[in-house]
Amino acid sequence: MKIFRCKYLSHENEEIIGFCLNQNCQNATQFCFECLNMNHQQHFNDCIRFTKITQFINEFIQLNNQSKKQLQEISKQVQNHFEQIQKNIDQDIKILENMNQQLSNNDYLTFKSQIHIIKHYYSKEIENQIQYQVLQLNKILETIKSKVAKQNQVVDQTNSVQNKDSNNEVNNDFKQMEICPFQEIFNNGIVLHDLQRYQEAIESFNIAISINPNDDSIWNYKGSALNNLNKIQEAIEYYDKAISINPCNDDAWNNKGQALITLKQYQEAINCQGKAISINPKNDKAWCNKGSALHNLKKYQEAMDCYDKAISLNPKNDKAWYNKGFTLQSFQKYSEVIYCYDRAISINPQYDLAWNNKGSALNNLKKYSDAIECFDKAISINPKYYKAWNNKGYALHGLQKCSEAIECFDQAIMLKPKFKTALKNKGSALSSLEQYQKAIECFDKAISIDPKFEIAYSDKGLALHKLKQYKDAILSFDQALSIGINLLSLIRKVLFS
Repeated sequence: MKIFRCKYLSHENEEIIGFCLNQNCQNATQFCFECLNMNHQQHFNDCIRFTKITQFINEFIQLNNQSKKQLQEISKQVQNHFEQIQKNIDQDIKILENMNQQLSNNDYLTFKSQIHIIKHYYSKEIENQIQYQVLQLNKILETIKSKVAKQNQVVDQTNSVQNKDSNNEVNNDFKQMEICPFQEIFNNGIVLHDLQRYQEAIESFNIAISINPNDDSIWNYKGSALNNLNKIQEAIEYYDKAISINPCNDDAWNNKGQALITLKQYQEAINCQGKAISINPKNDKAWCNKGSALHNLKKYQEAMDCYDKAISLNPKNDKAWYNKGFTLQSFQKYSEVIYCYDRAISINPQYDLAWNNKGSALNNLKKYSDAIECFDKAISINPKYYKAWNNKGYALHGLQKCSEAIECFDQAIMLKPKFKTALKNKGSALSSLEQYQKAIECFDKAISIDPKFEIAYSDKGLALHKLKQYKDAILSFDQALSIGINLLSLIRKVLFS
């Protein structure tokens, strides 16, 4: 092998032992032992021997391979995010085309059930989100272009130690770019969640979790989406994960408590709401849900205190007003009940539960015409609201409009075939029309659903009494009494029906 020799006259033919890697050095880059002491004293540490340079080169090769692998992974993730965005846009286009067809076919009820989608577009919310996404993606593209140009400059300087720092800079920039798709995917999931497209939202949250599994908010949101799909136990697992990442996430504690209420685990729910409140005493939703759990434990006054606290924190909490009205029904304070439901409705005019329960309170005050207006409003918001159909039938029966009442009961039963109350009420309306045999069939169906339905037994007894089937009537009355119907109430029915 030919030996590399120094060319300086004073130490000509000395063996070259390395290269100077200092970018500001104006001397020859190669050096011998004499050059090292003569020309490179100010940056001695930048003079690297051949063996050490070989080690550096191997490190640079390894670094570039790592960078290549990182960039390939980032590119793959970005591609997946693009595909997800395009998939969501295609789904939106299909939904909008279907809605257009629904209008053409005069299918207004189906169209109305999806009107919230049009509202989001009309408010420019989705358009603004898409424009923001495009803007962010353009920024990413410009960043990539800039870094490619910078990388090309780095390639031209491969003999410089600065190469390593430049590669690190490029890698750090790409890691920063990775944050943008994560946030966009997460935000997209939130929008889908708010549009009640929960399964699609879950798909977005899954991608976000794969990118950043340590963000407690994603786990909490996915739990909420699962909860809305009635996957309560799964939802709780995700709330627990959010809490394990961030024990101070009061929303996750509150949501877990709400899920436990659905599972009728009321004391456990109260514990969760208490934890949420201890973290954030101004969490009005947690106060409201704690009240709901207390109501289910028949601790009505404590529940009322919680609702009042929620309302004091947020007077526009429609659920707190609704729940307060619902609890006041237990005290039969119907005027106060109606006031609470009115407040809930003023905040949220589409609150079908509040319209229905206001109607029920009016039924209890025998204001049947006013009640029917409320039930009609509830049904217009939610045509499948079987309880509202039943309650409207009850009001119509109170106005002696028995045939119309039966139509409403039939609608309720069609929506929920095992709705014992609607079957019993239909039987009562048939009895008012003196169709006692048909009435008895309805009472029997109600009893088959709930063998301890004492009112169905007593009303069946009355129908049998009208048919002069006295022995069977007595058996039905005895059954009602054995289950627990009030004797005085039964006597009144027999005497005045």
